[in-house]
Amino acid sequence: MNKSIIKEINIIIKNMDNSDYICRVKYVIFFICNVIYSCRLNGFDILNDNFSYFKCKYGLNEDDMNIFTKYKKFNLNFFFAEEKIYELISNNRDDFSENFQPASLYEILLTSKERKSLGQVYTPIKIIDQMLTQIFTVKSIDKNTTILDPSCGGGYFLIEAFKKIKNQCLENVDDRYILEHMLYGIDIDDFSIFLTKMGLLFCSACTQVNFNIINTDFLIDSFDFNYVNKFDIIVGNPPYVGHKNSSAEYKKVLYEKYQDVFYDKADISYCFFKKSKDLLSSDGIISFITSRYFMEALYADKLRTFIISNFHIVSLLDYSGSNIFKDVMVSPAVITLSNIAGNKDDFSYVKCNEDNDFTEKFNFSQNKLKNSGWIILKDCDEQLFDRIESISNTYIKDVCNIKQGIITGLDKAFIVDEETIEKYKIESFLLRKWIKNSNIRDDGIKYNNLYLIYSNNIENEFSCPNAIKYLSTYHEKLMERRECIKGFRKWYELQWGRNQFDFENPKIVFPYKSKGNNFYYDTNEYFCSADIYFINDLHENVVSDYMISYLNSNVFEFYFKCQTKKVGNNLYEYYPNKLNNVKIYLPQESTQQNISDLGKISIEFFLKKVFNISEEEVNNIINKYIQKR
Repeated sequence: MNKSIIKEINIIIKNMDNSDYICRVKYVIFFICNVIYSCRLNGFDILNDNFSYFKCKYGLNEDDMNIFTKYKKFNLNFFFAEEKIYELISNNRDDFSENFQPASLYEILLTSKERKSLGQVYTPIKIIDQMLTQIFTVKSIDKNTTILDPSCGGGYFLIEAFKKIKNQCLENVDDRYILEHMLYGIDIDDFSIFLTKMGLLFCSACTQVNFNIINTDFLIDSFDFNYVNKFDIIVGNPPYVGHKNSSAEYKKVLYEKYQDVFYDKADISYCFFKKSKDLLSSDGIISFITSRYFMEALYADKLRTFIISNFHIVSLLDYSGSNIFKDVMVSPAVITLSNIAGNKDDFSYVKCNEDNDFTEKFNFSQNKLKNSGWIILKDCDEQLFDRIESISNTYIKDVCNIKQGIITGLDKAFIVDEETIEKYKIESFLLRKWIKNSNIRDDGIKYNNLYLIYSNNIENEFSCPNAIKYLSTYHEKLMERRECIKGFRKWYELQWGRNQFDFENPKIVFPYKSKGNNFYYDTNEYFCSADIYFINDLHENVVSDYMISYLNSNVFEFYFKCQTKKVGNNLYEYYPNKLNNVKIYLPQESTQQNISDLGKISIEFFLKKVFNISEEEVNNIINKYIQKR
């Protein structure tokens, strides 16, 4: 649909001011669907000159328009808007006739803010087509095949499945049969159900259909599809919902129902694998596009165990940090599973970028996957990784502590520049040099003259009148912090101030997310934000210079990146839960000191010798993983 039409629709929506934006968008799409559907029932094409607003609106009885009567709550009855919409359709008939998909228009009209609030993420059609093509290649279909999308959203998966089934030219199977006996959908959002039904109608030759598309909660509600309780194919994009975005009551229900895969800070999408397994036929196929983080995430260990134990992995397409979803910072993976638990042969692993170009493709044995985290490497990379893993002799957690920086709860109140300090005469003994993730560069720490008001050192509101006067300008916002509401913090205190002596003593700081290993020894007493972690309390047998050199070495960067979570395009997560449980090689203290005295070249030479790494392995394997500094 061209931009000028979208612009006109937006103007119509803007001029309806008696309801919120999302309701107005739904209403406009509801009415457009009403017009197009009415044309079909009246027996004339929308391109025909007999196309009439009054015929569309008043020329049908209630039985004919049953699908719209059921969803009449979306009808706001803005008559002036309906006339404008009708005129728009009449003047742009080509755009509203063939292949019109209401879900696509809905997606375009919603801003990123609205999509985020609704939790709706739509999968690109190209990827849906690839997923279904693979499924139909792995599993042949016939008229008895049943396909379920358990979170159907705008109906994209079911619509593309309908088209592919039609192309199969199955004997004695017409459009109505496909819609009523082969396609099934569930979604928790009622408008998504409406979009799915209309999308299927518009791509078919049908008008009245007994759909198997229902509005319910797939995970916790019971449902009945005309005695169909097992499905041959389950496909879709389960909602990616972190633990912070779900109510305690809802999570409690999930903890009880899905103990096999869901606990603590696990993602709700994991439950879709378990429920889908319960609904899958004995030789069925599941194919989900979901966040790739389940392969490494700490609280996905039960899901990994469940998948390895209950399925044969047919294929895994990993976008490896690239983001294909509009306005959503989540990198996906497409995993296809066969319900044949005894078959643990190799599966196809494909690493892909956001342009859908293959960067790596090879087979990998399912038996090699570990519940603690999936490390999937080509043979040569895997051999080098295993060699480093086996020779390394010390876990990082055994020789130091890793801690998080400070959470102020309101940075704009507590982080000040020199001008603000001078203006309010903020007491100097409260001020601490402040750095964030962005201050850590490839070549060191770039301080930008910002300071933290370490207000935990304020005895009472009268002891530091200047700082209190300044912080009072944010009093209302500071009082809204959770810990203040609960009475755990005074309004002027930091949310999580940590132990100030940890920051005032020498420490190794590093960013939480980074393109490469950036570990720096801080002797300047920087206080840091929560997007920075730091290492302190090194054991007495560890030389700090050796530790820093080791952590910044090319060998360790390769080893660490093979197993940590990739969260963006060439962006990795340096999270303590992972870093604590990786290994390093720790020689005698005297050897550490000798190596440290010789600088970076020495550590690289030493580690190549320790792990028996050839120059060919450096050039062809390790250097692929290294962020150039």
